[in-house]
Amino acid sequence: MKRWIWWSIVGVIVAVCFIGFGLTKKVETDKIYQNAFDSGQSYLNDGNYRDAKIAFQDALKKRPNDQKATAHLKQVTLYEQGLAQIDQRAYTKAKATFNKTEQVKDGSPLLNKRAIEKQVELKEVSVQRANFAKAYKKAASLTKNYEYTSSNTQLAVILGYSGIEQTYYEDIFQKAQALKKENDAQLRRLGYTVKSPDDRSESAEQSATKLARQNKISKAQIRQAKQELEQSGLDISDLDDKQIIKLIIQAKSEKKSIQAIAEEYK
Repeated sequence: MKRWIWWSIVGVIVAVCFIGFGLTKKVETDKIYQNAFDSGQSYLNDGNYRDAKIAFQDALKKRPNDQKATAHLKQVTLYEQGLAQIDQRAYTKAKATFNKTEQVKDGSPLLNKRAIEKQVELKEVSVQRANFAKAYKKAASLTKNYEYTSSNTQLAVILGYSGIEQTYYEDIFQKAQALKKENDAQLRRLGYTVKSPDDRSESAEQSATKLARQNKISKAQIRQAKQELEQSGLDISDLDDKQIIKLIIQAKSEKKSIQAIAEEYK
């Protein structure tokens, strides 16, 4: 066989091998990308935004500049930023951030829905906070004028609101409670019978909020603990926020992870 024919055959074989290797590599890359992207979607469903971000970043490592993965990563990053702004009580900024989340093209329909819900929620919060600020200002003015009973009537607008225990109103709630305590003390000095706060039954939500405040545990930490407990295989459907907070406190006290604590309750 002539040398040139031999080298031609070798060249064809090498070319086929390289093409086959390239196709195999592409199939493998596509599979890893899809697995990472699907994991990100799954984490979004569970509200685990931290791991969702990591999964979308992994997907982009296999397909840099992929429009869908880029959009999902941008969207979950914005959504997480909005949640952080809520924890910082920057509600106007949070509403704007959730609006940006919703506007991301080719993003997750689920996050679009959640971002819209957050905007509606924050709109209501803005209205309520404005109403509470007005009521508190009036109550404080009445207290200065020694009109303690009338002041308490204004404070009832705040303290009687069904959602006042939400983090959104924590600062107003504390101020209103402090002013009512001052009013009640003055009324007792004047000979009026006023029920002590200790005589009133405390709701489960109030109890959980108080425990969280005492131990400096944020709503974000409670959400994260729930996610980690679920990932550990623990059914948390019967656990209320107060029980979750107690688990966080236990984990801190024993210097263990929340997953390690969860193992003790399985």
